[in-house]
This record gives sequence, C-alpha cells and structure tokens, in this order.
Amino acid sequence: MTLPRHSSLRVKYRQSLRNLFTVISIVSEPLRSKARSKALARVALLKSDQAVKDSPPLLVLMVYRARNVQVVQIFLRQVGSNADVRLWALDEIAPELASQTLGCGPGVRFNHFNSLYRAKPIEPGSWLILTDDDVFFIKGSPTTTINMMKRAGFSLAQPGQSILGWWTDLFSIARPLVLARDTNCVEQGPMVFADPSFAALLLPLPEVNDMGWGIEAEWYRMKEGRFRIGIVDECRVVHWGKVANSYPAGPEMAGMHERLSKSGIDSIWQLRSANSYWWKWQRTPPWSEI
Repeated sequence: MTLPRHSSLRVKYRQSLRNLFTVISIVSEPLRSKARSKALARVALLKSDQAVKDSPPLLVLMVYRARNVQVVQIFLRQVGSNADVRLWALDEIAPELASQTLGCGPGVRFNHFNSLYRAKPIEPGSWLILTDDDVFFIKGSPTTTINMMKRAGFSLAQPGQSILGWWTDLFSIARPLVLARDTNCVEQGPMVFADPSFAALLLPLPEVNDMGWGIEAEWYRMKEGRFRIGIVDECRVVHWGKVANSYPAGPEMAGMHERLSKSGIDSIWQLRSANSYWWKWQRTPPWSEI
C-alpha cells in the first residue's frame, strides 16, 4: 500500500477536527474523569482473562512511576501470570512490583526498554507488548488483541483507544462497528503489540535522547511490502494520564519532523491513514481476499 498524497487542505481539516474534539474533551473532563474512575473500579473487580492460558509466549516491557502502581497491577492481571513481565521504575520501586522490576532510575523510555530487553534471554516465539504505565483494557484483553491480530494478519498493532481517556489524535480512537483497520501507522504509545517476526526487527529500539516521536515513520518503512499493521478497534484501552504532560513537546516535534524527513514522508498525517476497514458484519477482513 502506498501513502495517500499529502494535502494541505486535508491536513487543516483534520487538525481542525482534532482541535474541536480536544476542546470537547477538556470541557467534558469532569464527566470523563468520573467515567474513567468507574471503569477502573469495574475492571479491578474482574477476574483474569480465562483465555490467558491459551496465549502464546508474551514479553511485556514497561517503564513505570510509583504513583501509577494501581493501574499497572490491573493491566498485569489482564496480561496473566505466565507472561515474561519486565519493569523499569523511573522514580522508586513500588513494593507491589518489586519482583518484576529489573531496574530503577531516570532516563528516556526507549533506552530503558532496551535495558529490559537485554536483561535476560527471551523465550522463542514470544509476542511483544511495549506499554505505558497508565493504560488498561476496558474492552477485550491482551489475549483478545493478539487473537484479533492473527485473524487480521497484523504483525504490528495497537488496541483502539477509548474516548474516555487522553488521546493524541482521533486516528487512534476506536471506531464503532469496526473490528480492525489496516493502517499505515501504529503509534508508539500508549500500547504496542508485535508478533515474533516484527518484534525481532523492532528490538533493540534506537538508542535516543528523546521520547522517540516519529518512530512510526521508521516502522512504516520497516513493514513496507513485508508486513501488515493496524488498529484493533474491537479491543479498547483507556489512557489514564495526559499525553506529553511530563516533558516539553517542542524538542519532540523537531525530532519527529527529522525522522519523517529521513523516511521520505511529508507529514505525520500521511501515516495516520487507513487502507481498509474490517466491519463487524464481515466474517473475514476484506484485505484477506486480496
């Protein structure tokens, strides 16, 4: 699949739409906050996914802050006890997560992911999850996401985001009546899934001094002509914390534009595009027939 042609008019339209929904989200934040809290409380009472025992080997890499320990615990319960979970604490090691925390100290996300990746051997055939510490499933689970990826033929994917959480762009929000989208972009956060083949190319991540904005362009070039990537709308996660709230966005934007330029891509808006939709009434994804 080729990227859509860059259109300044279309970019302005999408930016205006995003800005509108951002304002709506901010205005409705008191209601959204209550809904997030209720969702967290509801999910906290659920038992672990019974399908976890049938999951393939799974490697989970996460960098966390102690204040988010409750959300981390809920997500790890959704992952299941058989996963190879490797955590890095940014500030202090949470006692509840001590057995799975392999390192502690400040720094940037990608470099900590690499330290966790290199900490010990990985079980052959492992799927990979790279995740933030403030995200959890309110529909579906990690196992469901992997099963949907297998059905859709995705090697790299992200679950759709709930409108209740904090999101970067409307592109990542789960679509109603859609099971999955074949896309040109999978955002590096808040949660990324990769099958064993793509994970082998993905890791180790580039050693950088920033948060890696624009890495999606490199992933697009990595998948081009070889893999299919997408968004699993059937599964939904809530991103609890505000995006880019703990670091300045200016340098990250500069880094993103540099990565886009090196990859020969005009705009991040080109990447945030869908090639095809798998609707709920379709038994198989339409691209499986191509």
